[in-house]
Amino acid sequence: MNKTKVEDIIKRFREMRLPVMAETLLNIIEEGKQSELSIVDILDLLTSEEYISRKNNTINRLKRNAKLSQHGAHLEEIDYSPERQLNKSVLDQLHTNDYIRYHRNVILLGACGTGKSFIANALGNHACESSYTTFYSRLFEFLDDCHQEYLMTESIKKTINKYAKFDVLIIDDFLISSVQEAEAQRIFQLLEYRYGKKSTIVCSQLEPSEWHINLGGSILADSILDRIIPSAYELILFGESNR
Repeated sequence: MNKTKVEDIIKRFREMRLPVMAETLLNIIEEGKQSELSIVDILDLLTSEEYISRKNNTINRLKRNAKLSQHGAHLEEIDYSPERQLNKSVLDQLHTNDYIRYHRNVILLGACGTGKSFIANALGNHACESSYTTFYSRLFEFLDDCHQEYLMTESIKKTINKYAKFDVLIIDDFLISSVQEAEAQRIFQLLEYRYGKKSTIVCSQLEPSEWHINLGGSILADSILDRIIPSAYELILFGESNR
């Protein structure tokens, strides 16, 4: 094989930002495998390695941007001890990511320390590994972002657009205390933008009936719950705190 031509090909690969293809071709030449492989085999090796590398880079980027609170949480590590009374069939269904494809929500309920956040983060990691954009936030962080933007611009459009765009939005500590009417309006705006278009995972220590009370028990509270609960997957976690 013409050494100069090989060097030119490798150079072009690198200039086209195909470094893994360049490295793979270089390894094939250095190990003398080119005579053992057909053109199709070589192309298969080059493209497969580049594809895998790019996919892994994409997944790593999605996970960084997701801001998950438990980076090591994975669905395969969920504890199904009898006292937790976890519905495995629901979790098996969530594992398929159909809830994302069909824009359905997930509600995770349970006392403090029962593992709601772990499951939410595990779902988040799994979504990233399936190339879905994901973001984790506690409710007070979303409301604070809205407040800070409003103080500066008298608008919350940028914050709403930021949180509304993700395929999967995880909202932890959801309505565990009462909110003001303006805050309830901001929650409604976010959920209205996402309703029927994206999937939202909410984690809370309180039942939806208590959410309604913390939202002020108004028509606005009805509207917020109506954009979360219908057709949502629900998991209730029991057992002692794992903390």
